[in-house]
Amino acid sequence: MNSHLTPWATSQEATRPRLRGRRRCDVAVVGAGLTGLSTALELLTLNPESRVVVLEADRVAAGASGRGTGLLGPRIGPPLQVARRRFGDDVARAAHLWSVAAVRHVLDLVERHQLACDLTPGGQLVVARDERAAEHQYQERQAALMLGLPPEYVEFVERDQLPPYAGRSLSGLRYGPAATLDPAALTEQLARAGERLGLVVHENSQVRRIRRGLLNTVVTDGGELVADHVVLAVNAYGGALAAAPSGVLPVRVQAGVTHKLSEEQLAELAGLDAEPLIEHGEVAPYFRLTPDGRLVVGGGALERGAHGCFAPHPGRLLAAARAFSPALADISLDAAWAGPIAVTRDGLPVLGEHRGDPWLHHATGCNGHGLALSVYHGSVLARRIAGADTGPSDLPWLRASAPWLPRGRVTDRVLDRYLEHLATAAAPSGSAQAAAEAGGPAPRTEIPS
Repeated sequence: MNSHLTPWATSQEATRPRLRGRRRCDVAVVGAGLTGLSTALELLTLNPESRVVVLEADRVAAGASGRGTGLLGPRIGPPLQVARRRFGDDVARAAHLWSVAAVRHVLDLVERHQLACDLTPGGQLVVARDERAAEHQYQERQAALMLGLPPEYVEFVERDQLPPYAGRSLSGLRYGPAATLDPAALTEQLARAGERLGLVVHENSQVRRIRRGLLNTVVTDGGELVADHVVLAVNAYGGALAAAPSGVLPVRVQAGVTHKLSEEQLAELAGLDAEPLIEHGEVAPYFRLTPDGRLVVGGGALERGAHGCFAPHPGRLLAAARAFSPALADISLDAAWAGPIAVTRDGLPVLGEHRGDPWLHHATGCNGHGLALSVYHGSVLARRIAGADTGPSDLPWLRASAPWLPRGRVTDRVLDRYLEHLATAAAPSGSAQAAAEAGGPAPRTEIPS
């Protein structure tokens, strides 16, 4: 048994001091995840004299930023063919180029600051397991051509050109640029890079409310932080703060990791470390290798809410892993875990300023594509705060809130059933539970608080 539940080694205890008393700063950032820490680092890079303070309710990388599966890749919002119908060609093209810029930004940031996070450049391969998915992929490639995107951004892969580990897939879409990395290490490295430039991070400092006025005051149990600008970088955890943007729904997703694979199994999956495989579908499983030779599998189940008793479904994860490759027939999961993401009704993020307070900024709602976008959106917010942003201002995800989401007991019940339907549709054929029972001891699981 390994000593940690996710594949990423993270500190289990806060090591930075709590906020005590009343302090003054230029920018207060709420949330020590990828968005908050990249905002802080970019602010200090642009203006080394800035006084930037980050407040974290738990510890650095304790939330979704340290619990992801480390797939760094492009894509934002709905599929290109849907985006063209819904938003028009100009927005659809700009959206994909925005997501490519996000990936390139992370790659550049890692190199520029020498962030040790096991980054492995490569691509992302989305495969079609049936005729309907294959037709969707063909149409998606046609949409990319119609938008004039470079061929290497969205490449259609014929069946005979797929890697051996794609199994019986009918076709694939290869997205680039992309990479895999350790998300918890990236988050911690961003904190340390910022601290070398003067950043102050307070852990165990949960924000209870934000008093708005001529200067915003961020209130914790132990102190107050008065700031010219406040950045809300809490993503799916924003429901408790009245200042958080509306229209964002927290959803908990799951992942698991196997023991270290044998040399024979790793040989069967050669190339998966640089090019993870993602099955086509809303909650379809996806797979990547860690640098130490373990298989990470995600997808297969999701539930509404950022908090609660969502235990992962290791049976579904294990069944997906065994169905992935014949070489994995005898594997078992070492651990399974869950964590929240934030989704919106139109599939687009929310990035901008509070409708009634231009000094209150936010970034959230990446809809499952948050690794690259979270880091990039932090840098965008920093440039806007510093007055250095010269990019477009009319893109639909640059906004104060997301489209309204109906809520209530009946609506929530319908949504829960829909999410379960998606999970059932994504499950491999056969009984996932039976597959789990055949696999020896159950993996350890962790439920985020």
